[in-house]
Amino acid sequence: MMFQRRQNADWENRLDTEVGKLRNALTYREVTLNRFKDLVGAPSEAELMRALAKRVSEGNLRVVYRVVSPSTKASLATFKSPWDVPETMLDESTGEEIDIDRYRNVEPVYVSEAVRAQ
Repeated sequence: MMFQRRQNADWENRLDTEVGKLRNALTYREVTLNRFKDLVGAPSEAELMRALAKRVSEGNLRVVYRVVSPSTKASLATFKSPWDVPETMLDESTGEEIDIDRYRNVEPVYVSEAVRAQ
């Protein structure tokens, strides 16, 4: 049990360190959920997402939502909320109108400063 508590404290300390780097960055910086997973080594994605959501709700971290092209993986647009994402949009990387699946084509991105979210 002691090892489990220490392990939890370690990954949460690493998360706080990375959040601090993001908050104190002098220039724009962003970290995706996958990158946070690599950086902090949380025991599960669910625990990491809960910890990130807590920091967002406390105002210690800013999140925006990026629409990613399903075919080219190019970033198409960034929004303040996943509910602001339209159902369809032009995929400028392919020139085609695409249907947006909020579970597959939208990713949370944690940012150091305000971005031009639509």
